[in-house]
Amino acid sequence: YALIAEIMLFAEGFGDAKTLARKMCKLYILCSEQLSQQPHYDYGLRAVKTVLVMAGGLKRENPDIEEDLVLIRALRDSNQPKFLADDIPLFQAIILD
Repeated sequence: YALIAEIMLFAEGFGDAKTLARKMCKLYILCSEQLSQQPHYDYGLRAVKTVLVMAGGLKRENPDIEEDLVLIRALRDSNQPKFLADDIPLFQAIILD
């Protein structure tokens, strides 16, 4: 999904789309490996697209915030509500890296 994410990030106005797309894909890989396996956890293309559209909206609302922080906020805001309480600290640790 890295290439799709890169293209969508460019379309949403991100300048460093290649690096951000790779980081986002690595985050989803780590989540799928380290968080508990739940049927409602989605790391597929639908989830990627949702995060990228949200990141684009956040970037337009806050053009002065660094791009990586905008993407992290979108990842957190769209994924954290789905996670079980036991998985939230793990997710936060993955995002901090």
